[in-house]
Amino acid sequence: MSKYKSSDLKGAVLTVKGPIDPLQLGKTICHEHLFIDFRLVYKDPPLKKDIEKTSEKVQLNNLGWIRNFWNSNKDNLLLDNYDTALEELKDFKKYGKSIVELTSMGSIRLNNHEKLIRSLSDATNINIIIGSGFYVDNSLPNFFKKNDEYYLSKLIINDFFNPENNISSGVIGEVGCSFPLTQNEKKSLKASAIAQEKTGASIIIHPGRNEDSPFEIIEFLKKENANINRVVIGHIERTIYSVDKLNKLASENVFMNFDQLGIESSYYPLNNKSYMPNDYQKIKFIKHLIENGYSKKILLGHDIYSKHRLKKYGGHGYSYILEMIILRMITMGISQKDVNKMIIENPKKILTLV
Repeated sequence: MSKYKSSDLKGAVLTVKGPIDPLQLGKTICHEHLFIDFRLVYKDPPLKKDIEKTSEKVQLNNLGWIRNFWNSNKDNLLLDNYDTALEELKDFKKYGKSIVELTSMGSIRLNNHEKLIRSLSDATNINIIIGSGFYVDNSLPNFFKKNDEYYLSKLIINDFFNPENNISSGVIGEVGCSFPLTQNEKKSLKASAIAQEKTGASIIIHPGRNEDSPFEIIEFLKKENANINRVVIGHIERTIYSVDKLNKLASENVFMNFDQLGIESSYYPLNNKSYMPNDYQKIKFIKHLIENGYSKKILLGHDIYSKHRLKKYGGHGYSYILEMIILRMITMGISQKDVNKMIIENPKKILTLV
């Protein structure tokens, strides 16, 4: 027997501790990783003389180097310490109430992921909503290729209604995509669209690192009859660089997640042909969307996946948006009303099951 029926959850937000009223969410950050093994993006450093730094622990004397070459240090790419996560969340609680944790099924997820997240929520009383679904092709679990989208969709649906460990997912994502989409990623999107219809959940997308990637994904999901109004395109900052493309994406009526806030290094090692805008540039894009009537479609996050971005290691932490970025937004002319939409009202929309 299932723990929940779809009808039981309509109008609720499904956290790791169970369903809550959407009004209980409060200030919400919409894309984070509390535990993750992100070593699949590891690359040797550009200079051979730096190879010894790849196996060092993250520490003060290599932190400056790691901030630029963050995916060339293996220790940096592993968030697996419960006590560290607990202290970081205690700090977050001074500013916010809810976090969306989007570590997908596969090689990036720790074996006891759900139990660890539930324990953090119990210890801090922070609402944590976890995602179900599959990340990019090279992270997929062994069973993925052997099964079709219908079988895979049932796994996602079970994560909501009949979860292992009694710990439910509350959103589908992050669903990993490359550009162009691989056949496996198309199967993942199909499974996500099927699961969306059955669960009433939003789908949160990790697009490929190309300006055309979000549009390929949206067109594919339309063909699969997904509810595009409940699709979130993430990583806007490292994907969309022109105002014309930003306007085009906004016109698709998807939610847009500016979830790379706090990354201030213009060097972007995952795509040497592009760059990472600074937070001022990101806020300018956000302000442009607001001025053009899209304030109801913007979400915010940090997408923390490495040690160097945690406060313990000299980083900005999970509270950075609520502690720092909002102040900068207001000085740049964004109203408190629009800020509240991005951190309270819009998260409520995407996290409420329909």
